Amino acid sequence: MKIMGSEPTAFWVALNLAYRSVHRDMEEALKQAGLPSLRWYDVLWELERAPDGMRPFELENDLLFEQSNLSRTLRRIVGEGLVEEFTYAADRRGKVLRITAKGRRLRKQMWAVYGPQIENKFGPLADTEDADKLIAILKSLIS
Repeated sequence: MKIMGSEPTAFWVALNLAYRSVHRDMEEALKQAGLPSLRWYDVLWELERAPDGMRPFELENDLLFEQSNLSRTLRRIVGEGLVEEFTYAADRRGKVLRITAKGRRLRKQMWAVYGPQIENKFGPLADTEDADKLIAILKSLIS
């Protein structure tokens, strides 16, 4: 694939095309296994890493997708019994989210598909001499 344009534009286009391709393949692998989307995985993973739970705005800051989808995704995940909502003690109007045992089991099932996808897509890159440089460049874009 030839990407035309200035270097910054070419980088931007390549980054986005790569993301869309990899993301599509990972979503398809989960779908083929009869599992929910990566959004669900991201929510479950972040909550599993927070033993005391998280407020929705905290969760939003750590996720890999936009907040506009978070409320809808949370309603479905809570409805499936994968996450529980509790009243936030310091502010009775607020909520705290915690993963359930069922949510942990599903997250592990999803990782059995998702993990190998990451390895297949990025394992070859990790073995290159420029891997650390590429990671540093990508991290420098995170604000």
